[in-house]
Amino acid sequence: MDGKSLMKIWNLNNFTGVIGVFNCQGAGQWVWPVKQTAYVPTNINITGQLSPSDVESLEEIAGDDWNGETAVYAFGSCSLSRLQKHQSLEVSLSTMTCEIYSISPIKIFSEVVQFAPLGLIDMFNSGGALDNISSVADSSATTVHIRCRGPGRFGAYSDTRPELCRVDEHEVEFTLAEDGLLTFYLPPSSSQDNLRHVEIVYKAS
Repeated sequence: MDGKSLMKIWNLNNFTGVIGVFNCQGAGQWVWPVKQTAYVPTNINITGQLSPSDVESLEEIAGDDWNGETAVYAFGSCSLSRLQKHQSLEVSLSTMTCEIYSISPIKIFSEVVQFAPLGLIDMFNSGGALDNISSVADSSATTVHIRCRGPGRFGAYSDTRPELCRVDEHEVEFTLAEDGLLTFYLPPSSSQDNLRHVEIVYKAS
């Protein structure tokens, strides 16, 4: 431990990446040298940077037409940021604390709707619940179709307010925050795989 660095661990899901950021500084003592010394734990506040580029191979799940924009959701602070792939945000952690970030490439549907699925945002690895995503557009609306495991609170980035949201063909209440965080609840299912069919409908302008 160098006393100044945060530890980062990343993983890749089918549609999102996830990064765990940890401050392990001052949490323990090296076993060398053998000489026994009294160890007094210290609290060290460390500030570092997090970037979507910390997730290797993010382009592989983003698609060929990706412009590099991502939605970054912080599990602990419940905050949402929009970053280009090589941009970064500041992370400050005290000893033995961590933050988990979901990184979702922003997709553009019908050239107007900018959307990024996050999954079940009350889970550490929210994007692990996402099974499939597609879209259908006609002259009246653009509909984003998602298959997602539930139950739980579903979240996504949306730069546009949807006309309505449905889960298994039933309309559900939703909220859209100023930062673009779209949320609604996936109720329990009787199906064995717990997959729910989510529809997010945007009225054509």
